[in-house]
Amino acid sequence: MLRVFMPYRTAPQAAAQTPGRWVAEQAWPPPRMKPYVYYLDAGRLSSRVGSRDHVAFAAKRIVGLTKPEWLSDPPGDQTADDRKSLTFDSAPLKADMEILGYPIARVKVSADVPVATLVVRLTEVLPDGTSWLVSYALRNLTHRASHEYPAPLTPGEFYDVEVPLFMVAHRFKSGSRIRVAVSESLWPLVWPSPAPATLTIALGASSLALPVRSPEASEARWTIPVIRNQPAAAAAPFDVQGPDAEGRITVRRADQTAEITEGDPNSCVWRDARSRSWKNGETDCTVLTAFELTSTERAFQLKESLRATKGGALIFEREKVSTIERDLL
Repeated sequence: MLRVFMPYRTAPQAAAQTPGRWVAEQAWPPPRMKPYVYYLDAGRLSSRVGSRDHVAFAAKRIVGLTKPEWLSDPPGDQTADDRKSLTFDSAPLKADMEILGYPIARVKVSADVPVATLVVRLTEVLPDGTSWLVSYALRNLTHRASHEYPAPLTPGEFYDVEVPLFMVAHRFKSGSRIRVAVSESLWPLVWPSPAPATLTIALGASSLALPVRSPEASEARWTIPVIRNQPAAAAAPFDVQGPDAEGRITVRRADQTAEITEGDPNSCVWRDARSRSWKNGETDCTVLTAFELTSTERAFQLKESLRATKGGALIFEREKVSTIERDLL
């Protein structure tokens, strides 16, 4: 029913060819799949409920620069973002552990503002201290019960929130630690919340369930033909500058620029400008498109423009400014 590549390393670790093997399941979920539950304790992951304390996370620093985009760039070592997050580590694994499916984070959380985001990252921490992203997910907490009918948070009230992380196959290596990193932002991948938020996590009531797969000794090995395509053109690299003395961070890639000042979510700006030209005989036309997105606590401001020239002379120009209510975003 399902054939999956079980990687032994994350793609950024492997650099070139990712080691692993193909596995197959006759049914989903597999009958031998058993969730292994880790509870969030004081800075660690525990197999049983430990601390009943609360721990707070104030979104004063930017988390997310190690994973600037959803698909195009593989995320690098997560250590820099981990240091700015709440982290919970398991003890070193005594044996390899394979997971296949959706890791599920169940978090009892409150916020001090009506709109806030919960971000959960799952990483493998190697003995050398590097941290590699295995899976992640985020939840706008106003969507805690429904995407169709979001509702603002009551500041200070605790909610039980279930967050399925992206489906993944991965083998954690013996000697590695499993890490859960919790934050309120994942910028520039996600636009920041309307106001600075502080999340409070109830430790003993929060957990991570890993879909642990137990390989059978007689497990069939599936051979998948290797198709060697021409390598795709490498995407332009990200240029990250800052934070400067004022906490300003700038991320540039090709014609796109994103900026934000730490601690001020509505300082965020996203700009893009692109042009395309056509030449055919005496025809020489260029079209330039651009946008700039900013926000306040209540609304997004989107400015769009289009300019067309022929032979260097302006032949068409239009600019539109839109105000879009945030609607709990």
